[in-house]
Amino acid sequence: MDKFLLGLLGFNLLNNCINKLMGHYVTIYMIHRPIPIDGLYQGLAPDLLEQCLIYAKNKNYHFASLDELVSDAINGIVPKKPTLCFTIDDGFNDQVEALVPILLKYDAKPTIFVLTNFVDGKDWPWDFKLAYMINTTSCKSDSMSYKGTQFQLNLTSMQNRTITRRALVKYAKYLPSEVLDDFMVAVANELMVVPPLAAPEGYTPTSWERLRHYESRGLKIGSHACTHRVFSSLALTTVKEELIHAKNRLAVELSAPSKTFCYPSGTTKDFSSAHVDLVRELGYVAAVSASPGNNTLTSIKQNLYAITRHTFPNTLAQFARYSSWIEVLRSKL
Repeated sequence: MDKFLLGLLGFNLLNNCINKLMGHYVTIYMIHRPIPIDGLYQGLAPDLLEQCLIYAKNKNYHFASLDELVSDAINGIVPKKPTLCFTIDDGFNDQVEALVPILLKYDAKPTIFVLTNFVDGKDWPWDFKLAYMINTTSCKSDSMSYKGTQFQLNLTSMQNRTITRRALVKYAKYLPSEVLDDFMVAVANELMVVPPLAAPEGYTPTSWERLRHYESRGLKIGSHACTHRVFSSLALTTVKEELIHAKNRLAVELSAPSKTFCYPSGTTKDFSSAHVDLVRELGYVAAVSASPGNNTLTSIKQNLYAITRHTFPNTLAQFARYSSWIEVLRSKL
């Protein structure tokens, strides 16, 4: 179906007519990791990213940074072309070195949201520690019980390891800090893998120096808090401390941090109106979630602190559909 739609989108006259009828629309993409050398997890191929950007350029899409979109939405400015926006979450070294240069090459105005404790080398994200344990254990199949909850640890293939990882992360993300620490120890004992204190190869963070280097070339850098702990699992005082500390660290290290915040994990269960209030009080003009959805500048203005984003697709045909009036129409129907 996507290939058929890609062919349909090849008719420029048709697209131009429908775009005028549809009015403006905005697609915000959320990018995570590039494909790793060891193949231990799925990721975005840099070649695919470049193909998509070339396609978008040829189709005359407008590229805007997230801060530009928010500013235009607040000020009632309506773009004349369909608009694309690219964001990256977390702050891994491979994101900055493999993906950011491609986005900047095509003047795609990317924004990366970084975990400040991660970039500072204080710790690495708990959920990626889980991924490390699952990806590197020599166990093939097992089960474990934790506080009455039974987990099947199917580790016989990369696909099954991914399923196992998602199940453990889904359970653990809302645990209080002390319980999460205990759960991580239980998983480490079961899998016979202890995550190193410092992020190992394949999980290393970028540096402030590299972020400043790319900031000077057009990269916007924003806060993803400190630890990647889901706000719904933390006390409000802890969330506020993370927000303040991360904001201060970006202000010290960078010239012009993004005025938009990115919630850790970011689904509708991961933050609440109380967290929105804290983000607003600290001077952020907007915030992005991880919930999927199409946008207009009007919808962004109406939902400034829970802006939706699409996960970057796996094929050029999917990218063409997600970026087009077809996806906008599907969402309305």
